[in-house]
Amino acid sequence: MFDGVFIHYLVNELKQIQNLRINKFGTINQSEFFLTLSNKKNLLISINSNNPNIRITNIKLLNSPQKNNFQVILKKYLESSIIKEVTQYQNDRIIVIKLVHFDDLGYEENINMVIEYFGRNSNLVLTQEVNNNYVIIDAFKRVFANSENERMIVPKGTYTFPSSDKLNPYEVIGNIDLTTNIYQGISNLLFTEMVTQNNFNIINNDCKPVLIKSNKLHFYAFDLTHLEGERIFFNSLSELLDVYFTEYKNNESINNEQTYLYNYINKEIVKIKNKLHKQEDELEKAINDLIYEKIGNLFISYMYLSKKGDSEIIVEDFYDNNNKFKITLNPLLTPNQNAEYFFKRYQKAKRAEKLIKEQIDKSQKDIEYYECLLNQLQISKITDIIEIYQELNIKVKALDRPKKIKPNITKYQTINDDLIWVGKNNIQNNYLTNTFANKTDYFFHVQNVPGSHVILRTENLTEDLIYLTGCIAALNSSYKGSTNVCVDYTLVKNVKKVPGQKGSFVTYKNQKSVFAKPDEEYINKHAKIVK
Repeated sequence: MFDGVFIHYLVNELKQIQNLRINKFGTINQSEFFLTLSNKKNLLISINSNNPNIRITNIKLLNSPQKNNFQVILKKYLESSIIKEVTQYQNDRIIVIKLVHFDDLGYEENINMVIEYFGRNSNLVLTQEVNNNYVIIDAFKRVFANSENERMIVPKGTYTFPSSDKLNPYEVIGNIDLTTNIYQGISNLLFTEMVTQNNFNIINNDCKPVLIKSNKLHFYAFDLTHLEGERIFFNSLSELLDVYFTEYKNNESINNEQTYLYNYINKEIVKIKNKLHKQEDELEKAINDLIYEKIGNLFISYMYLSKKGDSEIIVEDFYDNNNKFKITLNPLLTPNQNAEYFFKRYQKAKRAEKLIKEQIDKSQKDIEYYECLLNQLQISKITDIIEIYQELNIKVKALDRPKKIKPNITKYQTINDDLIWVGKNNIQNNYLTNTFANKTDYFFHVQNVPGSHVILRTENLTEDLIYLTGCIAALNSSYKGSTNVCVDYTLVKNVKKVPGQKGSFVTYKNQKSVFAKPDEEYINKHAKIVK
């Protein structure tokens, strides 16, 4: 899909970034980064072998402070540079971004980013133009010449483009042979379309980016008629790639900060569980010490049998059928002082029992809160992740946290124009249920497990609409991999936030239940995400 012809169209689209300044270099992970341009848009560049692509995007991206050595070099040369030209080498899967960079003394340098999209061998080579040669500054993957590799890609070496014995389809003159794919940058998918239409010139079609959904997902710069399936057309190739990699492939760039957040929450859970074990041991000790009330009462009743210097007395236990009971004493204390000691131990144990039970309750709720956050991480997109950082008040210098009045909440519109909102973290859930929703809206939540708050606004509550909203609630919960999920629903006026508890936990009454499937295909058939 990401072949030479697709890149031919994509490079034409990327020419809009020519003459723009690179204001900022941002890192997503070890093989993905983005450039914030002077027009406020981001150019995302991925050389990840699983999702190689380059696109202009408005998606909020987290900038990680963790950079590999190559990314440090990229930052040095790319920030404040001006993009002069975006080209494609022949019709190969190679994009060249020419830049003007100014060194520390203000002298102008011609820098090139050569991006090779060769599957698992994808690479990015940073070069400097010297006497019409591309001198390598560094590369994502350094390559040494051997029997398999004709080219050497190492710092200070000369970069050479890979050789090809195939024909550039945009330079072919004369008879066209469609019996064999002998053309550079034409994938088998596109060649099959040429054969089907018996038309080589489809490589000059108007650009109409399309996503084709059948038993397998395909995308291309124009329609491929030999493929069956539902068509979704887009206004640009960048928009197509955004949707493909974030929504359908579900491969939104996993950021170092997201991994950090996952590890941070798990460490908090382990820390609280360790504290909980200690609290439970302390509670057991406090409960055991409550026996000092009984000891004190027995000792008061038989104190006449003791004197200072005694280490124990044997009494009849009127709490236990007058069975013999031994009371251990401190021989250095008087009988009155021993009695006072017993009741002090009892009062201390009684206070400790109450306090520790409160602490245990808080620890259990904290564990529930962090486990809920872990569930939210699984369904969160980048903008949702930022809000979780805000909620936890984790300070990360590289994390851009804009002050927003309203959280970024996912919104569905049904085929009958009913509206459904989905909160994917605590900030969104609290705002959605406690601030945004009307009392006459309907609140949906998966029964007894962490999940999103889902709000339905409709004037006609039908069984089909209840089921659809239940499916959306099930999909955005820890039960999203199940086949049948019980979802509660009630009017928003019946929902109350749990006071004093972290997160977005609520109680509700007068609820009914529906069994629904977390079926994404069914949801997309009956509702669409809207802004």
